[in-house]
Amino acid sequence: MNTLQVSMKNRKGHTLRGIATLPDSRGAHPCVLLLHGFTGSVSGYKYLNTRIARRLAEAGIGCVRFDFFGCGESDGEFEDMSFTGLYEDAEDMFNWMAQQSFADKEKLFLSGQSLGGYVAASTAPKIKPRGLLLLCPGGGMWYGAKPNADAVTASGKDFVDLEGLCFKMSFNYDMATHPDPYTEAKGYEGPCFIARAADDKLVDENSFKAYAACYNAPELLTTENGGHNFASIDARQAVTESMIEFINKVF
Repeated sequence: MNTLQVSMKNRKGHTLRGIATLPDSRGAHPCVLLLHGFTGSVSGYKYLNTRIARRLAEAGIGCVRFDFFGCGESDGEFEDMSFTGLYEDAEDMFNWMAQQSFADKEKLFLSGQSLGGYVAASTAPKIKPRGLLLLCPGGGMWYGAKPNADAVTASGKDFVDLEGLCFKMSFNYDMATHPDPYTEAKGYEGPCFIARAADDKLVDENSFKAYAACYNAPELLTTENGGHNFASIDARQAVTESMIEFINKVF
């Protein structure tokens, strides 16, 4: 496989940095844009996204991963990140991928894990990827966004300390201005794959089913274990191989 360090300017002129993991063969390949989760980076929890990208490349499928603005190696500080900005970044990343010579423009996929899955689902109606892959999409966080922010601001602060990250409540207030996640997800009519672990305590089965109801006959996978980050060897293998099977079936 080939691994490239890549960068691009988003619509606000900020540099987003990432990695493209590509098959060894030359030419244009099917490609997946994989969006990371909240407080995450291109590697994902315990290298989940790295492992997925490498396995996709082995199967002849490219994978592009960027840090969102304010995350990882991209420009900005975590406290500068906005919820709407994640949507804008996702669109800009996808458009960048579509312009690359290694990407088959007829076979571009959008994926995301946790908050990245929420963003992927909400932007898919506009981006219109060839296929959509949602890994434990975290749309449920929308419901507590404003009440949680109100509780923090009532204490006289406008941020919380997330293990050393300054998380501004403006992010939650911005999120609350959006329609609920399942309303936003509607309108994408392409093929969809959704995965969740049975013991995921952050994305419950009701949320899983609510996302599934947004699509026409989506392919669903529930792993026996692994929690929110598919943190077991068996769970990660099941998710990754199912992603490959879905992508190959779509094109």
